[in-house]
Amino acid sequence: MPLPIALQLYTVRDVLANDIDTGLAQVAGIGYRHVELAGLYGHPPHEVKALLDKHGLQAIASHEGPHRLRDEFDDVLDQARTFGYQIIVWPWIDEAERTLEGYRQVPTLLAACKAKAPAFTFAYHNHAFEFDKLPDGRSGFDVIFDDPSVNSEMDVYWVAKGGDDPHAWLKKLAGRLPVLHIKDMADGPEQGFAEVGTGVIDLASIARAAPDAGVQYLVVEQDSNWIDDDPMKSAKIGFDNLTAMLA
Repeated sequence: MPLPIALQLYTVRDVLANDIDTGLAQVAGIGYRHVELAGLYGHPPHEVKALLDKHGLQAIASHEGPHRLRDEFDDVLDQARTFGYQIIVWPWIDEAERTLEGYRQVPTLLAACKAKAPAFTFAYHNHAFEFDKLPDGRSGFDVIFDDPSVNSEMDVYWVAKGGDDPHAWLKKLAGRLPVLHIKDMADGPEQGFAEVGTGVIDLASIARAAPDAGVQYLVVEQDSNWIDDDPMKSAKIGFDNLTAMLA
């Protein structure tokens, strides 16, 4: 069976911020049955969960920053239990923390979270800056994932943008990749975002190899540069093209 396809709701954040009910209806209308959360747009968890249920959508994971993981951990877990997901992802490191010691804090904090909540899976989501070289010659990505206990929500676009090979990292991180972000790159020197299946990254081969790497969910995401400035159109193109790749 093909892996489930989810939408990272950050893609359609502007629509949801304006009218979350209508926006989730549109997401479901595209064909998505799974979503990944990145904020709740000012609504309490139980209200958003009720709207997901209304539209036949299931949350599979959420992005939670280090402040939340350190200082609001009980709330993070309560939210996860409300929605019923078990994957919690650290999505970003501030620029001041992009140092050897800063990157070393990722395994430390995620291990502390796991010790307090062993039923949950904690992972780190990369951007391109983790591939910048540190003074010792390694990258931040190397430092984070040299620890074999660290799980990844690898974003294939950002790996490519950082100058590395997402196919190679899919193999290296096999067994540690519960969620994979499927995002495409436009042709040209700017290497901007593109609708899934319309860019230069070989997403079809990555998606086909994902089950052997232990991936549980493929997540469509497009941060910006939406066709006709309409994120829902981009989300639909991504869903349709990824579905065709998996057929």
